[in-house]
Amino acid sequence: MFHPFHCLSIVTLLIATAIPSTAQKSTSKKQDVLAYAGGKGNVRFTSICALQEGKILVAGGADSLDWLPATTKRVELSGAPPDSGSGKIAFILITSENLRDAPLVLTLPKGTAKSIRWIKTSNQPYTPTGDLYISGENATGYFIAKLNAKGTDVTPYHLTWFHQVKAKKDIAEKQPWDVGSDGRIVFASGEAHGQDWADVQRLEPDGKPGVVEHWRNHWTATGNDWQGTPASANPHGASVRSAIVFKMTGRGSLRSWTEADYKALTPDGNGGTKQGKWPWDTFFSVPFDPQDPKSSLSGPGYTGYKWGRNPVGHPQAIVIDRRNNDIYLGGNNQSKLPDGQPDFEPFVIAFTHDGKQKWWQRLYKETAQNSTPDQYVDGLAIDYTQPENTEGALVVLARCHGNNVINFWNGNKITHPKNPGISFQNQFTGKSGNIHIGWLGRMTLTQGTMLHATYVAEWSDTAKVDGKPSPEAWMDGWPSPNAGWPDVNTTRCQPAIHVDRFGNIAIIATGRRVITTANAHQKMPKFAEGESKWSDFVRVYDRELRTLKYSSIITGSWNPQMKGSSSSDVKLEGVFPIDGGVVIAGYAPLSKEGTIANGPDMPVTNAPAWSAKSRSAEMGVIGVLHYAE
Repeated sequence: MFHPFHCLSIVTLLIATAIPSTAQKSTSKKQDVLAYAGGKGNVRFTSICALQEGKILVAGGADSLDWLPATTKRVELSGAPPDSGSGKIAFILITSENLRDAPLVLTLPKGTAKSIRWIKTSNQPYTPTGDLYISGENATGYFIAKLNAKGTDVTPYHLTWFHQVKAKKDIAEKQPWDVGSDGRIVFASGEAHGQDWADVQRLEPDGKPGVVEHWRNHWTATGNDWQGTPASANPHGASVRSAIVFKMTGRGSLRSWTEADYKALTPDGNGGTKQGKWPWDTFFSVPFDPQDPKSSLSGPGYTGYKWGRNPVGHPQAIVIDRRNNDIYLGGNNQSKLPDGQPDFEPFVIAFTHDGKQKWWQRLYKETAQNSTPDQYVDGLAIDYTQPENTEGALVVLARCHGNNVINFWNGNKITHPKNPGISFQNQFTGKSGNIHIGWLGRMTLTQGTMLHATYVAEWSDTAKVDGKPSPEAWMDGWPSPNAGWPDVNTTRCQPAIHVDRFGNIAIIATGRRVITTANAHQKMPKFAEGESKWSDFVRVYDRELRTLKYSSIITGSWNPQMKGSSSSDVKLEGVFPIDGGVVIAGYAPLSKEGTIANGPDMPVTNAPAWSAKSRSAEMGVIGVLHYAE
């Protein structure tokens, strides 16, 4: 039976009534499902989510929906303004837990959005489902909307509200936002690493701009901008909107405003200290003065860092703890090393539901040696398996470009007394520096104290791994990634990260010589078995980030004894945990020439009647993969 992390709302309950649930406990062995979808319409699946009632929601975009069977009911949602830049149909497909049926598809009018990117709900995990919210990309940036149902209708009939977010490039593509149990939305807007603007704002349950009492930038109904706190003390009148402004010139949202706060020593999350109560203190030699902002721009900071080329930072990740609606943000900004070389610095910052800062962390040790790799925070998730006031955890998905002795915390050097002293992949290894690799960390919600960490860095095709095959059966004969000093290669993770009810952490990524487990749906050849290939993969780590529950590549089959194309034939966009497995979604992209990618198809298994067994266009990819009964 599925036990989804969080999804849906009124929609969930009504759909469950309309479509008989198949979530009964089966006595037969669970079978994997992996298939294409489409054949017409250039289909892309971009998000996936499992419901308590045993249904799967798959979001995406397509030129048409002619690939769906005639028996699939189509419901077009009203309430979204037209968007002239897309020409696509954004949709949510409702299917059964084993993907056998496709009884219902919800669509936005053609031309409203390129796709639906995220599906989120307001409920805590494993509690009655809450309201349904979606976001998607369009020509102006992205939108956030709430769905509703009318009376006893069995399907949603309109969008309760629709909010257009002005955003560009990475913010428009990644769409960082989340919803709390109170129905309030926290979201990012603007353009990262530019000259103009980026910020984080909040919407009220009715979809209108909201006030956060203890954030530091507020606007009145007449447009007066006040920098101060609390919002209720605004001297220009009642505040109607608040923001965390990610622009350092004239704005002090992320800087200390007093000398005491600027010089304060605060825990660095791993047994040491750092200076400053706010993450941008590091780049300046004085605290911020809201009365005279221009006097506050001198640097460098206490470790020698200076601010970088552009004044705007990057709000990259947002998650809300639905038990108390506390807010967690992950971001980065451009910086300059003491010798003038460019750099990027990450941070995670925590706020209470009303905007009071709880803590912030850099994710590495701050010293005068500095951290030369570019570093970013790509995703955040809440681990609800422990109470938030003890070891309830924030899971951070981060990324570094390059290597140095000052990098993200090594998994075997976490000082917390409950840390096992080892992780699945302790650190960055090898001689290759010009690569991007991932990192996962767990830290306490109350103070940001590190609990566990591992790097997510797959090997290069010809890495020299010193070490015998691991004795762990699930490692399927692969050596430990902690053996020797092998070259790792670029490993890019998607921001879709989820934690199941046991604390296991599910991610999707792209790598080269990917370690796959014995229970994988599709295994990567080992070094002695031939050539590897760039492949998207799905992976589930245990709660302590020490072992793998599951790791499988999802890509077109190939002959490892022959040289050839090394690009991935599948792009994974969504993952969601279920009991003993995951559901995944993505698409098989077209080649650069606009034709079907060369090479064999992926190993399709138990393809539903509404799906496809092979490619005939740009097609969606969907799967249910099990690793335990």
